Amino acid sequence: MGAVLAGGASSRMGSDKAFIEIEGEPMVARAAGALRAAGAAPVLVVGGDHARLSALGLDHVPDRHPGEGPLGGVITALGALGPLDGSGPDAVVTLPCDVKAPDPAAVRLVIERLADPTDRSEAGPPPADLVVPLGGGVPQWMHAGWHRSCLPRLSQAFATGARGLGEVARQLRTVAVEVPGTSWFADADRPEDLPPTTLEDGHTEEAGMPDEPDIPEIDIDELERRRAAGAAVFDVREPDEHTEVRIPGAVLVPLASVPEAVEEFRSAAADQAVCVVCAVGGRSGQAVGFLRSLGVDAVNVAGGTNAWHQSGRPVETGPASA
Repeated sequence: MGAVLAGGASSRMGSDKAFIEIEGEPMVARAAGALRAAGAAPVLVVGGDHARLSALGLDHVPDRHPGEGPLGGVITALGALGPLDGSGPDAVVTLPCDVKAPDPAAVRLVIERLADPTDRSEAGPPPADLVVPLGGGVPQWMHAGWHRSCLPRLSQAFATGARGLGEVARQLRTVAVEVPGTSWFADADRPEDLPPTTLEDGHTEEAGMPDEPDIPEIDIDELERRRAAGAAVFDVREPDEHTEVRIPGAVLVPLASVPEAVEEFRSAAADQAVCVVCAVGGRSGQAVGFLRSLGVDAVNVAGGTNAWHQSGRPVETGPASA
């Protein structure tokens, strides 16, 4: 079965991102279509606006835990599998509703690994509760395949207060699948993450905008050299991303908070340019453009944290020390 997770509040986007159109199609419909094209059946949408989803011809189940994050959505999806009588699917493959370019080939790799019988005995439990694809070397939990055997432990963790999907997923028997490329898991959390021609829900293409300033970029090899020379590294991703995996010593300043932290950047750039990272280089490029317009010496790191991690360089995980 496929499930599109659409129960988020879309607070950073400012409108329901499930229905923002990319190339003339709502993002939630693009995600559902990718699941179907990969062979998932049936495909449901968990959470979101029932009337609007029905108008798109999408099957919908209410999120059992609205406002509680994607873990509640996964639990809801697993609960929709039905009884264990051999008549229906035993696993759910999920996608977030805000994935910008959902790729059926990436989904199919997860489905094939879920169905792979090579390490499954004729009796007993499945060899894995969870199949998670790696994007840029980082587990993409919202793009994973969840066997029904996950449900009791996920539900128990949720009942005891856990809400972090990755935190709970790491307690399961997991198989990781390498998926090449980065575009298949890129999402749109904010208006600036959307393609420039996206039109819907108030996100309009602006004409006559001035050319963007030149944004100097370095690669991760140069970043390693500059870090060794004492350059400051700032990470403009969100706190949950920073906790998941980060470049050692990178200081978290989420993109929305950069304007409030200009003097912190300026002070760190007194001796040499600060290096700004995000996941792959998009958000950090925006931050660098803004900082340079205010005279702060900053450079963007192409490939970002994902490229650093994928290269095998050391990373930190978990809450940053104070």
